[in-house]
Amino acid sequence: MPGFAYAALAVVGAVAVLNLVLTLALARRLREVRAGHAHDGEPVPEVLPAAGLEVSGFAHADLTAGRRTVVLLTPTCPPCQTLLDDLTADERHRHDTLVLMVGTPEETAQMAPRLAGFDTATISEQLAEREFQVKGFPAVLSVVDGVVVDASHQLPVPA
Repeated sequence: MPGFAYAALAVVGAVAVLNLVLTLALARRLREVRAGHAHDGEPVPEVLPAAGLEVSGFAHADLTAGRRTVVLLTPTCPPCQTLLDDLTADERHRHDTLVLMVGTPEETAQMAPRLAGFDTATISEQLAEREFQVKGFPAVLSVVDGVVVDASHQLPVPA
């Protein structure tokens, strides 16, 4: 019987050591991601534009004067649907928000009726990346006089 106890103790010890090794590996990986590096040492790509990006040449809306909130949504991403719910639930977002539906008109057709009262446009993903440097959705940009001053995946708190 003592042989079984030693074997059980050895198995428990091995599992504990394996658990410790995996936990340390996970902690190291999280530090790398927070530092902006992927597991192979390459930088993690930015999915939102940096502050200072000029977007005054955007053809679908005049962003050159005043403050605008630009929201980019795709019809297939669940976080976009949640943000769309939040956006349409609060009337205070309607006065200065431009909603860009990313996809084809057929893909965004179900989104459009929910955005009645908003300034909207349908654009391609390539245009979103080229004009706004957005590669991850949803994206919420604060634009002042044609320049991005803040970018997030959350709606700003209306004043």
